[in-house]
Amino acid sequence: SRCFFWRTESNLMNAYGRATVSMVVRQKKQREFADPSSRQNATKLNEDLADIQNIMKRNIEEVLNRGEKLENVSKISGDLVNQSKQFKWGAKKLTWQAMLNQYGPIVCMVIFVLFVLYAKFFL
Repeated sequence: SRCFFWRTESNLMNAYGRATVSMVVRQKKQREFADPSSRQNATKLNEDLADIQNIMKRNIEEVLNRGEKLENVSKISGDLVNQSKQFKWGAKKLTWQAMLNQYGPIVCMVIFVLFVLYAKFFL
């Protein structure tokens, strides 16, 4: 049973890069499973394994849900890109309209004056 706990702790340390199993938990589990031939220990071990299996299933479901959320975020970001392109086009259009409103009358007056001068001197 010591070998089992040492391997479990070693695997957790390898998986997470640090000791995640405290000494208290390790000692408690060693006391619980002191007699490997006991039927009670086998039942406890099976219950613990079932709990671990349920936790792992929940973790996998959470990872899959994160994947769905990432797909939604990707879709939303694509929509934002399209909306920003439309906004950019609208901003350019408004800029041209503002320039036309500001300088249009002046340009029209200059063209009219030039036409009058041309007509007076050259026609």
